[in-house]
Amino acid sequence: MKDTFRFMITKEAYIETVKSAEFLQGKLREFREPDGKVIYEVQVDAELIQNMKVFEKAGFIKPIKEELREVESIEDLFPLTKKVEIVQGGPLYMRVYLGDHILTFNENQLLTPTMLRKYLLRLGKILRIKQKDWDELLQYWLDIAEKVDEVSEEGEIEEKFLNYIRECRIVKEVEQAILPYTILLKDDEFFISTDTVAEKLGVSKRKLRSILSDYIIGSSVQFRSHGRRYRFWKLSGKCVCEIDVKEQLEEEEAEEVEEAGEEVEEEATEEGEEERDEREKDDERTEEVWEEAD
Repeated sequence: MKDTFRFMITKEAYIETVKSAEFLQGKLREFREPDGKVIYEVQVDAELIQNMKVFEKAGFIKPIKEELREVESIEDLFPLTKKVEIVQGGPLYMRVYLGDHILTFNENQLLTPTMLRKYLLRLGKILRIKQKDWDELLQYWLDIAEKVDEVSEEGEIEEKFLNYIRECRIVKEVEQAILPYTILLKDDEFFISTDTVAEKLGVSKRKLRSILSDYIIGSSVQFRSHGRRYRFWKLSGKCVCEIDVKEQLEEEEAEEVEEAGEEVEEEATEEGEEERDEREKDDERTEEVWEEAD
């Protein structure tokens, strides 16, 4: 069984040498990439692959990596890119088909190579990527991308999360913040229960954390309440902007003032009733004294 061997010719001066090789006659196929680069493809057996390795060792050709885990530089990702889609109809997402893998990036993740490095790390590959090299790759993806009108799963989850946040009320106690539709205000920062929001949205915490990187800061933190520990995510300013914090706090303050007033009024009423009861008792005792005197 023959395998497909794909490669690029490293210099224009080597093109004739490679293409005229006797062992490649009638076997070589050419493909031109959107950026103008020419990709060559040949079906190889054990003997032919040895001949191609001679060309590679001489520096005439550069094999194209077929697997993400095989890449050695960001340059290997250009020919490995099969298709790019920009998902419209909601928040901007880019879907990149690299080899046999499909990678998805949101708008913020496209600004730096961090997310790509994480994808590669999961495949067991550590690749250092300079920002300027990433910008070049990203521009290539943008140039060849097809626009697709659909609401991505990530976009749907993000919108569900924001709708959830908009319905939340601000609380100041941990035991209150583990209830649905609540956000904990602690030391002028805002937190949301990881278990509660994951359960309400029907999405795993790991998946939520990955998709909501624009709205969640750092790893989860723990707060204790009645001897138990609960995990919370710290919310970013972008997330908190979805709710009117000032209005909620003013309403809460007004409610506290109103409750305090009601308590004072109740206490005054109770004290008044107690004084009246005491006066009535005094009057009864006075009447008893006069009756005995008569």
